[in-house]
Amino acid sequence: MLKKVFQKGISKNYYWAFLGNLASAASQWVVLMLISKLYGTAQMGSYSLALAWILPLYAFFSLQIRNIHVADQANSYGFNLFFQLRLLGAVLFFITVCLIGVLFYKHILLVFVFGGLFKVFEMISDMIHAEFHKRSKNEVYGKMLLLRAVLAIALNLLLFRALPSFQVGLISLPIAYLITMLIDFRLLGNLGISISFDINKPMLKKLAGTGILTGLSLLLLYLLPNIPRFILEKFRNSFELGLYSGYSALVIFSRIFVQSVVQNSLPRLARHYDEDNLSGFLSILKKEGLMVTVLGLLQFSLLPIANWLFPILFNRDFIGNNMLLSLIFCGSIFSFIAFVLNNGINAMKMFSIQLPVYSILTILSLVLGWLIIPYYGLNGAGMVYLLMNILLCIMLISTMLFRLKSRQKAIHNQLTTRLEVC
Repeated sequence: MLKKVFQKGISKNYYWAFLGNLASAASQWVVLMLISKLYGTAQMGSYSLALAWILPLYAFFSLQIRNIHVADQANSYGFNLFFQLRLLGAVLFFITVCLIGVLFYKHILLVFVFGGLFKVFEMISDMIHAEFHKRSKNEVYGKMLLLRAVLAIALNLLLFRALPSFQVGLISLPIAYLITMLIDFRLLGNLGISISFDINKPMLKKLAGTGILTGLSLLLLYLLPNIPRFILEKFRNSFELGLYSGYSALVIFSRIFVQSVVQNSLPRLARHYDEDNLSGFLSILKKEGLMVTVLGLLQFSLLPIANWLFPILFNRDFIGNNMLLSLIFCGSIFSFIAFVLNNGINAMKMFSIQLPVYSILTILSLVLGWLIIPYYGLNGAGMVYLLMNILLCIMLISTMLFRLKSRQKAIHNQLTTRLEVC
């Protein structure tokens, strides 16, 4: 199966995208590790709480235009239009994050400020990387992700020990992301693309309209796994939130591989679907679905050594929570499958259907979380995470199959009409 997916023509793209995303995840894990070891599990929970706000907002204000740009193989809009919208989204994102910090979390305000700032730089770089992705030059942006991660880790190790608190030490992230963003601009110029701010208002409004709908979908998609965190912090404490975040962080490394494989297939999926090659479209989805399921199952090999591994990664608070870890691993399998299905829906340009699906799931997650987590604590958070990902898979695959059957029927009718004419 792996040989079929990593064929000679695309293996290099997969390799660099995977390596770059893996390094990015490692750099984020180093932050959690340093906070837990130097300041404690409760402080790691506070940092995770800020990210639980920042990541969904980042997803919303990015407007999912990276996927729209990559899937736009006909180049209907052009890079500059996407870039202008991304800059606007980045400014609004940073203002929103800072307002939430000022209004609700003054005791960790610097986490929101520095967290929002490094995500602004990431948001801009991500749009540049989208152009390389669209041209199947994943090696370029993969290497940039790797460079950014190495720089961030080096600054984290230096500044967390040199500065008085972890909140101040987080300035290492904006510095690393700013430096690599400037390099990204230089690489973009090598493609012959010059940044233009000549605004085409009708096209910008049209793209923004599509982007807001898809951005809302992404907001809810990223909010779903964070709902247990909000409820844990409200009804339990930051210590339990820190434990939940630490165990969940391990899943990120598996998700990186999933993201690398899935995102790189988006242009091919979009091409197959646009050309009515539904068998090729489904073939890619089946292969990826099988791969991510096997990957998810492999995570369970860590259970026997969990009480040895996690105290090394974080601290001795991470002992004796194998039930929680099992629930998270089970939920992650369905999360990986949902990632594959969502990529297929993006390739089919079914952006409008995502919002109602994620809205329903968000409401269900809030209700279940409110009912379960206050009484079952950490294991309750794991149960909600598992149930929500199962329901997400069911809803996505039902939606996709319905559209594919309609498309197949339309293709059949067109062929029948042509034969009758002949």
